[in-house]
Amino acid sequence: MTQLLVGALAAVAVGAVLEVGVVKALRGVQLAAAPLSGDALDSFVYERSLLTPERDLAIVWAGLVAAGSLCAAAWSLDLPWLWAPAVLAWLAALGWDWWTWERVAASVKYVSWRRGWRHSTRQVPVSHVAEVHVVEKSLLGPLGTCYIALTLADGKAVKLPRTATLGSLGRVEDVANFIRLQMQQVRELRERRANERRRERARREPKDPVERELRRKLIALRRARDPKAEVPH
Repeated sequence: MTQLLVGALAAVAVGAVLEVGVVKALRGVQLAAAPLSGDALDSFVYERSLLTPERDLAIVWAGLVAAGSLCAAAWSLDLPWLWAPAVLAWLAALGWDWWTWERVAASVKYVSWRRGWRHSTRQVPVSHVAEVHVVEKSLLGPLGTCYIALTLADGKAVKLPRTATLGSLGRVEDVANFIRLQMQQVRELRERRANERRRERARREPKDPVERELRRKLIALRRARDPKAEVPH
């Protein structure tokens, strides 16, 4: 019995490693064909880990445990007919993990994410993001979740997909820091454009203070006579 249990645990571990590797390869092909950020290059990403405590992944782990148990039984009890349902259980876990895949990507223009089995993909321009927060929730010691929460310029709050804190927190923080960097560049670009507009207005205004005062009085007089009249710049 002990040998069977140890064999099952070993088979589950091997199956999980193989599942993660195959799914990663499949996702790479999928993203090469259809990047999450569209035409923009995904610069920093994080994705849902197999260790994330979520309902969809419970189905994946159930399939992996079933496959591992069947493999151990087939090997230890010399029941070769169990290999077929073991492979089917492993393929079912693989397919469900791939189908319900969740991922977050940040490019120089967009923050994009994909959720669950409905394959809903959304994105917001970096220029519409006001605040970025990394949220951590502890469950059982290091086995917790983390994700990025965005506050948009219109006040709306957006929670991006979660992943496991263990092994993925660094990637989540990298994505958040990259978004903050792009937000800073957007602010600097807006400030440069505003300064250029102010300098352009200053060049158009008369340098003589008397002439500037006469011009302001003329504009005020025109507005008093006809509020709808256009004032020359």
